[in-house]
Amino acid sequence: MTPSIRRRRRSSNACTFLLGFLMVLFLYPGSIFAQLTTRPNIVFILVDNWGWGDVGIQGSAIPTPMIDGLAREGIRFTNYNVENQCTPTRSAIHTGRLPIRSGTHRVTYGMPYGMAPWEYTIAELLSDAGYETALYGKWHLGDSEGRLPTDQGYDEWFGIMNATDEAGYTSTPQFDPSVFPEPYIWEGKRGEAATQGMPFDLESRSRIDRMIVERSNDYIKMHAASEKSFFLYIGLTDFSPPLAVHPYFEGISGSGILSDTLVQLDHHIGMILQAVNDAGLEEDTIVILTGDNGTDPSIGGGGSNGPFRGGFTGYEGGLRTVGMMRWPGKIKSGKVTDQIVASLDWLPTLAALAGEQARIPTDRPIDGIDQSAFLLANQEISDREHVIYYIGEEIFSFKWRNFKIHMQTVEDLLSPVQRYLFPLVYDVKNDPGERVELMRKEGLSHSWVLAPMQKILGDKASSMREYPNIKPGEAFKGYVKE
Repeated sequence: MTPSIRRRRRSSNACTFLLGFLMVLFLYPGSIFAQLTTRPNIVFILVDNWGWGDVGIQGSAIPTPMIDGLAREGIRFTNYNVENQCTPTRSAIHTGRLPIRSGTHRVTYGMPYGMAPWEYTIAELLSDAGYETALYGKWHLGDSEGRLPTDQGYDEWFGIMNATDEAGYTSTPQFDPSVFPEPYIWEGKRGEAATQGMPFDLESRSRIDRMIVERSNDYIKMHAASEKSFFLYIGLTDFSPPLAVHPYFEGISGSGILSDTLVQLDHHIGMILQAVNDAGLEEDTIVILTGDNGTDPSIGGGGSNGPFRGGFTGYEGGLRTVGMMRWPGKIKSGKVTDQIVASLDWLPTLAALAGEQARIPTDRPIDGIDQSAFLLANQEISDREHVIYYIGEEIFSFKWRNFKIHMQTVEDLLSPVQRYLFPLVYDVKNDPGERVELMRKEGLSHSWVLAPMQKILGDKASSMREYPNIKPGEAFKGYVKE
């Protein structure tokens, strides 16, 4: 509940001063208040398994002119931090909460999973604030009634419920639909049961991203003359195995399927941006482009994590991905920042940018940080200093400022976990590959950096005792206070 505001009498001079101050704040073009007088549309594009280095502006040998152009028109985050797998990152984006709190901290197969209906998502928040909402693409946050996009704030959706590996199931020898149902592409509208579309197989795998983009562009076009703002979440499947591209892009790069996929992705991003421009909505629309986690060649496909080590791990390569944001006239173009920003931050940040009607729930802990001042006011310092990295239910690593601390490590999905009696410490600013372990190199001179980690982790542990974590698949009803 929003606390009531007590009105107090003030002197005439005080009222005059306050009125004058508010007029200056409102009219001065550099103020955050003045920048938020219009409620923006929001197009959020999420790419699957996207390595930090798989974009031209960050070192890819395959050109990505559309993506590079988007980066130059807004702000590019070189220290954008996500979770280590698909489901946890999508949960973090939607709830602003550590996935371990929501029971969405791992990708599961054949087990109950997904966000509990009790969770309050960015789609619900914006819908309650008057936005129209749609999701096209990959969901991966629940595949049962009550846990689908239209149960979590979206007016409509089209795409796949789970991961793209399902596309290959029916092509494997002895596939048995009595053990696992044949996968399909789905769609639905709020208040109605989801309807089954075409089978999701290797043929439709190659075409699904084009279908996602075309539906997204039709949605943008439809809203060109609408008086209501919209939130459009686009979950592209590029880079998630089995890799496949639309027939038009087969062999287009001359460098194999991975490079063909990057060319296709760049083209699709260009199509979405062109749709926004053609609708005359460029000035009124925030466009966000990010990945859900880094890449890992050990599982097929696999691109480049740039200078960073590891994939799907607690190393930077698994936890940093491409991140950029454009809002013409509000966000300064051509800005590049290495300040820490996290997928957890989108819910409170977009709530702030959407205006006072977008209200963050107060009955649960929110781990995201409102970064709107950093984005709009050209504040040089992010309001986030740390990120906690879980793999499954365990903390693997912790980043604070330029330091990375590991309690345990794993090189890739197929390697054994290494646990340490004393944490490892790296300087990821000067050693992005996490190769020079400072405790071994310089004795215990860096042990002081464990103090802020212990304080932050201690506070989180206290919070989780007060607000116990939801278990995967649990029909959670809310926190019970004694």
